Amino acid sequence: MSAPCPLPLRPREAAKPSSWLQVVSHLDAKFGGIAALLPMFCAAAEAENAHSPVAGFCDHRETTNAIGTLEDVTCIPASRLGWAMKPALRGQMKDLVRKSDGIHIHGIWETHCAVGAALAQNCRRPYIVSAHGMLERWALQAKRLKKAVYATLVETHNLRKAACLRALTLSEVNDYRRIGLTNPVAVVPNGVAVPDQVSPDPFLEAFPQLEGKRIVLFLGRLHAKKGVTMLVRAWSKMAKTADDIHLVIAGPDFDDSQPALAGLVDELDISNQVTFTGMLAGPMKWSALAAASLFVLPSFSEGFSVAVLEALGMCVPVIVTGGCNIPEVAEARCGWVIPPEQRALEIALVEALRLSEGELRDLGERGKDLVSARFTWPMVGQQMAEVYRWVLGGPTPYNVPIFE
Repeated sequence: MSAPCPLPLRPREAAKPSSWLQVVSHLDAKFGGIAALLPMFCAAAEAENAHSPVAGFCDHRETTNAIGTLEDVTCIPASRLGWAMKPALRGQMKDLVRKSDGIHIHGIWETHCAVGAALAQNCRRPYIVSAHGMLERWALQAKRLKKAVYATLVETHNLRKAACLRALTLSEVNDYRRIGLTNPVAVVPNGVAVPDQVSPDPFLEAFPQLEGKRIVLFLGRLHAKKGVTMLVRAWSKMAKTADDIHLVIAGPDFDDSQPALAGLVDELDISNQVTFTGMLAGPMKWSALAAASLFVLPSFSEGFSVAVLEALGMCVPVIVTGGCNIPEVAEARCGWVIPPEQRALEIALVEALRLSEGELRDLGERGKDLVSARFTWPMVGQQMAEVYRWVLGGPTPYNVPIFE
């Protein structure tokens, strides 16, 4: 499937306000992906007259760890047993659905998707589903049998009834088609908001051992699909080539991976050239990016990595795998796109760390230009608002590739 030529965004046009209930499974940023981006996504939609209340199928305490502000949030227990035993929960969610013009469900395989889709159909409200990479081949291998049964009984029906499917990338359009879905698919990526001025000083003050080092930064959840183990093994080869290079692994320990990773670092005798920082958020995350010479994300599977966009927006060249679904990195010549293999990662690291400071800066500037041209939240908000208006009977989106 070839990519349609990007169209220049038309100026914003006044539109009739609408309300789209955003249905998600988590709000705490530690869950990454959807939860981390939701406040910015909602704000971008709100700026385009698409009111975006949120139904989070999670504990209300998760709102305290959201990145950004969510103005209109209802937290609902996610337990399927709870839904079976407490009809009031269904009534509460049904009331939210009835008050909305449409429903936007983010993520699949969980209670929030099944309930949101069923109630949207019951209340005769159109709904959009964003799979957020959860239909990728690699992702489908996790709990494969359970997902196959659930897809047959519940999920495929929910997806087929959606008025529109939202894809983050062209690759995700293929994911929808591969499982037999024929719904219209709108391609709207995630966005990023990069601060105007960021200093590396706070990060270097927090981790003084990194002063004067060329920092290679991994930023993401410590999860098997992120390829962190492969990165550590590749780094053990790099660490022998220079004393001034340092790998920083920044992210929450999502599935108890850090002890094993730390043990591997010790086993490979590279602990003096690897630092685990834990999760970095807000100003400290941006400060880490400002300090980095290179960003690496060797994932086996991603919906669409905003961490990569953040690095590019900060003028940091990147090494990513094809599974990150950002082919624009190669097209814009702002980094390396490699297969998810250790040898390929080693070669890319060698090439990157042989470049001069000026050459790396040139790569970074091209990355910053790419983000400014294609992946800002105002652009995403305008594109998503066009899709919302179209689903409600408005004109075909001008700024959004639609596959029907």
